[in-house]
Amino acid sequence: MKNKLIRSLLLFCLVFVQLWFLHITFHYGYSGILFEKNHENVWSIKGFDAGGDIRRPELRVGDILEKVNGNEPNEFSKIKKWGAIEQADTITLSRNGVEFEIVIKDRSQPIYDFFSMFGEVISLFLSLLIYLRIPASRAARFLSLVFLITGIIFMSFASSYRGDPLAKVFVTNFVIALPLVFLHFLILFFKEKSGIRLSTKWLNVLYYIAAANGIATLCFLTPFNIFIFYKIEYLIVLSFFLLGLLLNLFMFVYIYVKYRHVDASIQSMIKIVWFALFVSCAPLAFLSFIPILVSGNPIVDPLYTGYCVILFPISFCYLIVTKQLFDIQTIMRRIVFTTLIAIVPSVLLVGLLSFVFIHEASLQNLAFSFLFILTTISFLLYMLEYFATRLEVIMFPRKYHLQLALKKVARNLRAITSFQELKEIILLDIVHTLQVYGGAIVFCYQNDTEMISEGELELEAVEQGLLDQTLSEQAYTVLEINRHEEYTSYFVFTKKKTNTPLGIEEKQWLDLIISYLAVCLENVYLIRKLTLRVHELASQIPDEQAGQDFAWLRKSLFALQERERFRIATDLHDTIIQDIVLIRRKLIAYIDNHTSDQPVQEVVKHLEMLNESLRQSCFELNPYLLQRAGLIKTMEAAIDLDRGLTEVDIHFQAEGTALVETLDPESKKHLFRIFQELMNNAKKHSQATEVHIRLSAQDSSVCLSYRDNGIGLDPARLDTMPRFYTPVHAGVGLEQMRSRVLLLGGLWNWRSEPGSGVELTIRIPLPEQKGWVV
Repeated sequence: MKNKLIRSLLLFCLVFVQLWFLHITFHYGYSGILFEKNHENVWSIKGFDAGGDIRRPELRVGDILEKVNGNEPNEFSKIKKWGAIEQADTITLSRNGVEFEIVIKDRSQPIYDFFSMFGEVISLFLSLLIYLRIPASRAARFLSLVFLITGIIFMSFASSYRGDPLAKVFVTNFVIALPLVFLHFLILFFKEKSGIRLSTKWLNVLYYIAAANGIATLCFLTPFNIFIFYKIEYLIVLSFFLLGLLLNLFMFVYIYVKYRHVDASIQSMIKIVWFALFVSCAPLAFLSFIPILVSGNPIVDPLYTGYCVILFPISFCYLIVTKQLFDIQTIMRRIVFTTLIAIVPSVLLVGLLSFVFIHEASLQNLAFSFLFILTTISFLLYMLEYFATRLEVIMFPRKYHLQLALKKVARNLRAITSFQELKEIILLDIVHTLQVYGGAIVFCYQNDTEMISEGELELEAVEQGLLDQTLSEQAYTVLEINRHEEYTSYFVFTKKKTNTPLGIEEKQWLDLIISYLAVCLENVYLIRKLTLRVHELASQIPDEQAGQDFAWLRKSLFALQERERFRIATDLHDTIIQDIVLIRRKLIAYIDNHTSDQPVQEVVKHLEMLNESLRQSCFELNPYLLQRAGLIKTMEAAIDLDRGLTEVDIHFQAEGTALVETLDPESKKHLFRIFQELMNNAKKHSQATEVHIRLSAQDSSVCLSYRDNGIGLDPARLDTMPRFYTPVHAGVGLEQMRSRVLLLGGLWNWRSEPGSGVELTIRIPLPEQKGWVV
């Protein structure tokens, strides 16, 4: 009751003050003429405020004020207090001994008045909105108070410029209080939002200082000459406001640095408020207050820059309305719905109690029981989500693990680009999660079937069963993933290891997995289809001149090949070769203790041969020596590896080594791939016994020459062969070598006849000669 009376009294005073200020605003104009005492202790014009309505050319800075309303200037209270002649009717000025009179009364309303009214309406509306919508939060009440103070400042502006002493008192004290109240709001806000407790004792000291200053400003209401005090107080107000602004900035920095790792939501909120603080306070500080302290004149009048201050509390209002600060609407909605749901079981339970205790139960007891049961059930329903989330791993373990598996599968699906990755990354997790013996993803084309599987599965039976639609439903479960004109895909899995049927949760989980797989398989299929089409397009380029226009395509294809070779070589080295080395070491250790085991020694030799073969394959896939030793040394190393594994006599000659090594790494890699293809052709297809390879460099080019004594080729037959490349076969053949030469801007010349071997000459321009016209 007491608080209500105080609020009513304050509201009445606010309305009364508002009416008084409106009277002052619309009864008097604003001249904007500023006066000061000169060295002769007489009042003279100091300047003109930009918002005033005096625009007469006869007024000049330095004009001496002789009379105000026909009396001496010191008898006019506004001159004695503020150095202004607001609310005067006429003034008499003199210049060079000549007096003239200016009429002040009945001037037009300046634009200042409408700006201040607009700011007042916005601020008071937001203050009332927050106070009514979030009455329970102390932080919200302080934010409402920030809006209220801002509205009072705008309310007092127009009257303050007209020299009203009460308006001067209001503006002076509320400008000082504004940053302090907002700082108090921040402390309460972070306490309510994130549990951050900050001391307010030091803030009380600032409140006491502001209160003492407020008491001192009451002298504005007296008729005494306080012009000097007013000028000092003006600077104090500006300094105190800037100090409060710095304290707010320091508060943000302190909270962000200390608690940013504790609560992630603090980071985003502080960033928003930081931006709003800069946008709202920077114009007022840097364009108005600081220039006044430094030079005595603002760059932009504080009334205009003061409107930017509204943006700061508006940003907090936005956070509240969007439920990022005070989630009042969500909480109320949950409370209402949980209470409505709890009414039915509460009524049933109270009815049961009244029936069981029909003689003992009174209406009062039943009403109390109803309220108690309703409150208890409502609370439990309200907290059900919290308890279910916290105890899900205990109450619903299967559902919990299925959700974890679903998140993992969904995360891994983003990286799938091939069917092999689909098996290694996704299918293994699905089979493990469902706890089945095995599973497979099957693609049924019109004339073919493709399958990737994991676990124990009879692949031939599954494939035939899908084609004939006779797959046993007792042994397998078949789920269609997607169906298209070109293919139909299925997910097939065996029964569970526990011989139990799939539960409801597992079926729901499978539905989600199938929907994810449908999108993923469609993408993988399109990737493979486009890749095949690109390789086919590259192989069908008609001639060298047209091939120059497709250099980007060749470069992309070769880059993809190199990345895939590197991946395969790395996988071989990190898996199979390491396993072979480990088995070899164990067998050698066994032989050391059992010298008579001849079969084991043969196994060791076989493993050594297998190891060397794999190392050679890794070297061919990823010629790491190119970067370390150069092109020529890498070719010699490859020939040395082949000498023990082939009967072909290889003669290699290199000239102009220094010029050869000036080629860029990409050109060296392409030359080495051409060299590899020539070597593979000699070993596997040419039936040659002797091969001559010569690598030389002259002033303008690098020349690679190849000659063998094999069975040769028929050029006419090659021209009629169909050119179709798949990703598996894209790295072999004359077309690939020719494409690499064209990519390097080189020349290609070869000659062969059946039974007379093959002669091939390739010329690659040196770096300064790149760009030959073929």
